[in-house]
Amino acid sequence: MSVLPTPLSQGVLSPPAAAQGGARSLVCIFLYGGADSFNMYVPRDNQTAGQTHAVYRSTRGNFAVPASDLLGIHDGSFGLHPGLPGLAAIAESNRLAVVQNVGPLIRPTSRTDFLGAVTMPQSLFAHNAQQKLWQTGRPRVSVDQGWGGSIAAASPDGLVAPAFSLGGSVPWMASENVGYSRLSSTVSIKRLQGYDASLRSWISSSEGLQQAMEASISAAEESGNPFDRAAAAALSRSVTVTEELQDVTTTIDVGMGDLNPRSLGGRLAVIAQLIAARDQLGMDRQVFFVGLGGWDTHGAQAERFPALLDEFDEGVSAFQDALDSLGVAESVTTFTASDFGRTLTSNGDGTDHGWGGNAFVMGGAVTEGRYGTFPNLGTDNNPDDTTDERGNFAGRLIPTTSIAQYGATLGSWMGLDAAQLDQAFPELENFTTKTLGFL
Repeated sequence: MSVLPTPLSQGVLSPPAAAQGGARSLVCIFLYGGADSFNMYVPRDNQTAGQTHAVYRSTRGNFAVPASDLLGIHDGSFGLHPGLPGLAAIAESNRLAVVQNVGPLIRPTSRTDFLGAVTMPQSLFAHNAQQKLWQTGRPRVSVDQGWGGSIAAASPDGLVAPAFSLGGSVPWMASENVGYSRLSSTVSIKRLQGYDASLRSWISSSEGLQQAMEASISAAEESGNPFDRAAAAALSRSVTVTEELQDVTTTIDVGMGDLNPRSLGGRLAVIAQLIAARDQLGMDRQVFFVGLGGWDTHGAQAERFPALLDEFDEGVSAFQDALDSLGVAESVTTFTASDFGRTLTSNGDGTDHGWGGNAFVMGGAVTEGRYGTFPNLGTDNNPDDTTDERGNFAGRLIPTTSIAQYGATLGSWMGLDAAQLDQAFPELENFTTKTLGFL
């Protein structure tokens, strides 16, 4: 596990209110490529217009999941794909919320708006741009700071930055005011050479190296040159971060060791270790990011989609079990995001880029149920579809809930106040309902 810590500085946002009560951790699982979430969460009832399984089956064609195979959740009017039994078990324990048809929006948007001169989020249906819009919570690709970074910046300073990515450098974590550590589940964290006592039995110069480094840091701290002092602070923090994280990741067993470390579950196991050690690390708030790729199923969807669901379901199920065993499930919320949903219509071998999609929120603090408005799935004059001027059905659904509303609900639970939410999500002011109520 490698770690590249970035320096912490004083943030411009105030710490979360003490009234939020105890430590909290937020985990983002980003499904790269655009997950076909309208096949992960499917209507089963036969009464609500636009939400019946018959309408779904007619529109989805060869990719429709039979009603008898769906795993009924909540009140039974909707079901999960049969490849998601672990997620269904989380729903059965009343700890799953589904946020329906969510995506990037500037304001509530209709088909008339889409076809007219109303400004839309930039670069719709493009992978890189939509990943960035999701992670920054903004409708323009020029924005580089993410709403995960806004949450981390509002958290109290600690010995180690309270933000960790197991998915490399990502916009969601970016902030002017706080750094984050980039970790790997396949490479162990090691103390800097000279500080690891285990090296001293076979590297005779190890102890001397530590003394030399400490002398250099001390001299730089006393320097009149601000760059020397900044370098000393960064190196000193790196020493501390690697020591603390090595201790955590080598001594804490969260019961997920049988998972492939390269899998989603293997990376979530590292997150579980860091959550278990949040008191030791002095973290009142933590934010985590992990990605799972492969969801761009233009072709071979019938073969690829079940395998993706299996890895996702195994990971989130094992992670939730670990949180239960650690006794921290009430203070950890895990949520999904993706580039976009996919087209309702099949291209014969797969599905294409869409817009709105469904998202899942899991945890002991979650108020189970459906949130937002489920869209019409019909092909005949569908008001939620990006139908062109000639009336051709596109199968790309206009979101009925915005990323700003979704993110603000999660951010509020993590302690952001109204002013901080407005700063993180400027477009939130365009929506009457600011938060969705699932936390």
